[in-house]
Amino acid sequence: MSQNLYVYPQFYKNYKLLRNEFVDAFADSRDVHSKRFVWDFWFDRDQYRFLRTPAYQYFSKRNYVDFHSHLVQWGRENLGCHDISPPWLSYYVDGCYQSLHSDVPHGPWAFVYSLTPNAHQFEGGETLILKPETLNYWSHFNELKNYEMAAIVDRVPNKMNQLTVFDPRFPHGVTEVKGTRDPLKGRLVVHGWFVNPRPYVVGGLSVKEVQKSLQIFFEKLNMILSQINLVNGTLSIRLWIAVTGEIKSVKFVTNTLLSLSDASELKYLEKNIKSALLATRFPKTKKASAITIPLLFK
Repeated sequence: MSQNLYVYPQFYKNYKLLRNEFVDAFADSRDVHSKRFVWDFWFDRDQYRFLRTPAYQYFSKRNYVDFHSHLVQWGRENLGCHDISPPWLSYYVDGCYQSLHSDVPHGPWAFVYSLTPNAHQFEGGETLILKPETLNYWSHFNELKNYEMAAIVDRVPNKMNQLTVFDPRFPHGVTEVKGTRDPLKGRLVVHGWFVNPRPYVVGGLSVKEVQKSLQIFFEKLNMILSQINLVNGTLSIRLWIAVTGEIKSVKFVTNTLLSLSDASELKYLEKNIKSALLATRFPKTKKASAITIPLLFK
């Protein structure tokens, strides 16, 4: 089933190192040092208002590299994306927001990682994403139902150490922060995009062996696609391969597929993709393997 939004709490074990480094930089409001002068006030009338800086330059190498590696590895295993764009570190205080927009074509997935204190001393600051039903409004319209904010958008609150991953094609933004002008009490996030989608392989199989074995699958996929109308989106699939070369399990990890005509065709596509994969055979190895395959449909 297609899903445009995923939320992962308690994402990174050493999150306090990142948070504390930001806190230390603002601990003395009168202190003067380089980390107080690196912030860009990104203002675009009626669209953006917040402060940002490159995350990889702001944090110490010792603290940042481990987090970056953890995030990249997670993207490889779960999305089949081998890297992330250079991420931003941004904070929001009173009056800061992002109006609705889309990020295409930065990458197939966007992410927001929160370092915001759970005890909020402000209102707003939620990640705001239009619901799929809103973008296909009339097919779900019910004249007997009232449609208010909660029925039209998803609002993801800021929680410390939470990773939010979403389809950047969907219009999204950040609700206006109200109530504090103190950076230490505002919304603090690391954000960017997962990029470089391609199969990710661990275990006994080599990348070349996987690519060769999947050629037959892709031929079948072309035949499947010829039977349906256009679809658009990304499907990330996790395969577990036995030493015999048989696929023991197929899991759709993430799925943002949208039909441009008939939604029932998505079920047909997903069913036949799974069947075609289960019929695929890989070389025998001395060690079991796991593969993440990102399929991008445009």
